[in-house]
Amino acid sequence: GGEYHCYVTDITTTFPANGKFTEVQKTTYEMVLDTVHTVVNRMRPGFTWREARIVCYRALLRNLVEQGLLVGSVDELYDAKLHRIFMPHGIGHFIGGDVHDVGGNASYWCWTDTEAKDIDWYDPDLEWCPLEKNMVLTIEPGCYYNDVLLDPALADPTQGKLMVKSEIDKYRGIGGVRIEEVFIVTPDGCEIISDVPRTVTEVEEYMKNPLPRIFPS
Repeated sequence: GGEYHCYVTDITTTFPANGKFTEVQKTTYEMVLDTVHTVVNRMRPGFTWREARIVCYRALLRNLVEQGLLVGSVDELYDAKLHRIFMPHGIGHFIGGDVHDVGGNASYWCWTDTEAKDIDWYDPDLEWCPLEKNMVLTIEPGCYYNDVLLDPALADPTQGKLMVKSEIDKYRGIGGVRIEEVFIVTPDGCEIISDVPRTVTEVEEYMKNPLPRIFPS
C-alpha cells in the first residue's frame, strides 16, 4: 500500500497478468469478492472480530458449495474446518500508523488448551475486540488451491467426503485469489475507503488501459 502524511494503507489486489481472467480464475475471484461484501455488510460498532471471522469463513464455504467444489451444509463444512483448507489465514487487521497496526487485546492468553484447539487462532489479538466508530481496518479474504493442503484433506475421511475432487482439480494450478479492502467503522455500519478496480469487468478494463506509471522503473 501507499503512505500519505505518515498514514499507510494495505490494499491487496489480484489481477490476470495477461489482462483476461480464465473461467476458473473468474469464478474464484467472484467467490472472494462476494465473501468480502458479505463480511463488510455485517461490520458495525459492537460487532466482534470473532463474529466477522466466522461470517467470512462461512461465506467462502457457501460460495464453494454453490460452485460445486464442496457438498453439504455450511454448518457441516465449518465443523469439518474446510475453510482452513481454502483460506489458511486470518481475515484482516488494524491499519493506520503501520500497515499491521497495533490494537485489540491479549485476552487469548487466558484460553485453555482445549479452547485454543476449538477456535481459529489466526487473529488472536483481535479475537474478542468489538468494533468502534472510526476504527480503520482491512478485510482480506482469499481462496487458494494448495496441493499441500488439498491432498491430505481429500484423503481425510471426514473432510474428503465433503470435497468434489473432479471439480477441485479444475482449479489446481491457478494459485488463488485474495482481495483486500480498507474500511472505516461508521456509527451504523462501515464504509470502504479503498478505491481501486474491483469487479471482473473493472479489472479487465483497467488492464486494457492502465494509468501511466507514477514511479520511475
